[in-house]
Amino acid sequence: MDTATVQQLLDESELRKLILALPRALDERDFDGYGALFTEDAVMEIGKEVRRGRQAIADGPRRDLPSRYEATFHHMGQIYIEVDGDEATILTYQVAYHLPKVSEPMSHEDAGGKYHVIARRTENGWRIARLRLDIVLTQGASLSLDVFSGR
Repeated sequence: MDTATVQQLLDESELRKLILALPRALDERDFDGYGALFTEDAVMEIGKEVRRGRQAIADGPRRDLPSRYEATFHHMGQIYIEVDGDEATILTYQVAYHLPKVSEPMSHEDAGGKYHVIARRTENGWRIARLRLDIVLTQGASLSLDVFSGR
């Protein structure tokens, strides 16, 4: 296997780990770890909200999730990765289950959508520079988060 192919496979593996770290950090309520997945100047669009910078991106779920939900369960599906030098585009499908009360597991607020990501290679490895979450569906009770952007 040539060096370029090996590098491509290594990059794709690291990018897959990066994307899969998003739901884990959210579900574990590791908001600092969540923020560390982004570049310092990253931009995140979720619904009508635009969060600029690593701190604002981490502060969003830190503010929104614990006050509304005792537990969340994010599931990542297909992950498509295109690497172009030190930049990569990623498309991944996700479904997120939100439980206001763990003691009432049949009462939940769910959303499914697509993450559109631009990642950048940094001195600390791959980080997310831009993320847009497009919600495609909701199910269960109405979400208490405003996640619709009109796209």
